[in-house]
Amino acid sequence: MNIQTADFLKNSLKVLSLALLMPLHSAMAGDASWSMFLQNPQHNVQSTSSLAPPLEPLWEFDAGDLIYASPAVASGKVFIGALSGVFYAVDQQTGEPVWNFESTDEITSSAAISDGKVYFGSKDGTLYCLNAANGELIWEYKTQGKIVGSPAVTEGVVYFGSNDMSIYAINAEDGGFIWSTPLAKKPSSSRGIYASPAVGHGLVYITRKAFSVYALDAKDGHIVWEFKTHSANYASPVLSGNTLYIGGYDRNLYALDAKTGKAQWQVTVDEWIYASPTLFQGRVMVGTKDGLLTSFDSATGKQRWSQDLRAPISSTPAVTQNGIAFVASEYGELTAIDVKSGQPIWQETLPDDGFHSSPAIVGDRLYIGTMNGYLMAWGQR
Repeated sequence: MNIQTADFLKNSLKVLSLALLMPLHSAMAGDASWSMFLQNPQHNVQSTSSLAPPLEPLWEFDAGDLIYASPAVASGKVFIGALSGVFYAVDQQTGEPVWNFESTDEITSSAAISDGKVYFGSKDGTLYCLNAANGELIWEYKTQGKIVGSPAVTEGVVYFGSNDMSIYAINAEDGGFIWSTPLAKKPSSSRGIYASPAVGHGLVYITRKAFSVYALDAKDGHIVWEFKTHSANYASPVLSGNTLYIGGYDRNLYALDAKTGKAQWQVTVDEWIYASPTLFQGRVMVGTKDGLLTSFDSATGKQRWSQDLRAPISSTPAVTQNGIAFVASEYGELTAIDVKSGQPIWQETLPDDGFHSSPAIVGDRLYIGTMNGYLMAWGQR
């Protein structure tokens, strides 16, 4: 074999190796992680993925019980808990189980991952901190009520709510108490905290079921302002710039001044709003329990379009950087919507299944949990 032939074969092998690695690299391109509920502490999802339909299931993992939590993705693993009380880490590429951890009650809380640790709450009233690599318990913090909502982690602090009607700030490293603030005099299931806190501007924003939105000082937990709605609030607040967006069971979508709590605008839709709104390039989209997905101008509240998906929407859509919103419904429909026009461009239905979980998009894959207890990865083969 002459030198030129050897060089040619060597270069060809390099090209072939790169080609074989491309699918794996593609799956990890764009967002490296989706580290907590609605991706970041402000909940204003900023995906850099260019994922586009058509999609198909790439793998599914059987969690053994209903999944209401939303997946978190980091360090090559997908993290999620089920109503069985078991929390799982599975391989991001294959869906194979990596480890699991058992709490003593149902898990509806989505996980937050930071500095190699994973945080989540359980209805046993405990916030758990595990080693994200192996699932070993690092610390736990017990409250006097069920933890239904998801924690937010930023700058070394874990913020979360409990159905003992208090908001907590806990040291992310060692579980040490920083502060807690009661939002009601007595714990009550009718006045529980179901939302995940949004954090920004030195404030912690939270809704509680009993008609109120709060901003608390992130350092000491004192209440800075309170805004009254007209019915229950389940959805987590979304912070974008100086505006806080809230949707509630009073059928209103509110845009509040994030620093003062004053209403900038509000619009009324046809049905209950259970899930958080989604923002994208001057638009705010919100789904309702009667299946309407509606887009409004984020500055003025003027309606841009409305699309009837004819299935209850209880999860928050995820939007790619190229303006495609993936919307999951309680009837098992996963729909791709063009954000500018509001037109559906693709839909797939899971027979006899449904979604409460909100999708997470990392690279060229979408991850979501189902009401039949499956964690799924969707993408293009």
